[in-house]
Amino acid sequence: MMGLPNLLSLLRILLIPVYLYYFLAGNYITAAIIFSFSALTDFLDGYFARKYQLTSDLGRILDPTADKLSIISILIALIISDIIPHYIPVILLIRELFIFISSGITYLLGYDMINPSLLGKISIFLLYLAIALRLLNVKFIGLFLFYVVIPLNIVSGLDYIKTTLNKLSSNVN
Repeated sequence: MMGLPNLLSLLRILLIPVYLYYFLAGNYITAAIIFSFSALTDFLDGYFARKYQLTSDLGRILDPTADKLSIISILIALIISDIIPHYIPVILLIRELFIFISSGITYLLGYDMINPSLLGKISIFLLYLAIALRLLNVKFIGLFLFYVVIPLNIVSGLDYIKTTLNKLSSNVN
């Protein structure tokens, strides 16, 4: 059954080409609004899943996949554009691709997905905010947040590696 949290995750995936269309067309305001709505669905799907015990096997795959596809797609669009220095989305993209690929491998090996840490959740929230602000042409605060997100993203990525290795090594013994 496709519960509300899974529908919200699916909606987040379906919104990717919509906000990318507006982004690539140079309509950053509309792209920011749609991207922000997409980010809100990320919060809401988790909230409803936990509050109403609507977690599912599909949701454990669909939600993180929607998260990563959303972030990866907008970071690639930011690399293509000239609205922020290219090295910023490249650094963030490397981390996101690493986690996306390693999550997939971990899952294919039969292990549960690694839940994001609090630092990872804060990092992603600030990344969503930085992207939305920059698209809304709030240059200074948006760019400043990117510089806050980079070290948070790197540290949470390292924490993800540590958690994954601990989980894998505990299952080997």
